[in-house]
Amino acid sequence: MAYEYVFDKSKCWYISACVKYESPECNASCIRYMEMDYLMQNSGIPRNRQYAVLLTPSKRDVQAFVTLKEIKDDILNFVKNGESVYIYSDNFGNGKTTWAIKLMQKYFDDVWAANGFRCRGIFIHVPTFLTKIKEGISRKDEDFETLKSRLMTVDLVIWDDIAATKLGDFDHANLLTYIDQRKLNQLSNIYTGNLHQDELQDALGNRLSSRVWNDSTPVKFVGADRRGVR
Repeated sequence: MAYEYVFDKSKCWYISACVKYESPECNASCIRYMEMDYLMQNSGIPRNRQYAVLLTPSKRDVQAFVTLKEIKDDILNFVKNGESVYIYSDNFGNGKTTWAIKLMQKYFDDVWAANGFRCRGIFIHVPTFLTKIKEGISRKDEDFETLKSRLMTVDLVIWDDIAATKLGDFDHANLLTYIDQRKLNQLSNIYTGNLHQDELQDALGNRLSSRVWNDSTPVKFVGADRRGVR
């Protein structure tokens, strides 16, 4: 996949933490910036969501936040052990995707120093991904083909908005192939969605829903839409 390095200190992920930020040493040769830029751009995380966002839980979601913070604080072992988490809620806009990205960002922050410019995590918006697979039947996209091959081996994948709609046979077979292979290879996954266990079975089928639910730590948010609340 095409990647172009462009240094922009105003968009550095470590502005508030790096003692070199206001010094001449803050320049395009910064390895930490290079590695994080590479990891972020190759992850597919939307550009407007690549930076830390402070989340304040509703009272009803405090325990969910505690659970996710524990995963975040031990994300290296979480990924090393091939663990997965399913973050879900009946409601929209209460932090599911933001938390998923936070977990991936923390992993990037923990591995950048020894990374060697390797892709280590990928963000997939599932409805868009399945649409592009269908489009690829008639029109090949080399970047998308590279993305699909990486899904089989990359350390961590976010499957965002999984089961947004009930899957047809074609979509089910494709999604199951990637998720099944990742589980067989003991690779980590982060799922986000709006369906509980029974609804997942109806939308994804027994085998795929089992991968998402039974092979993951389910974390439920019950708070209302908190977009704009910090």
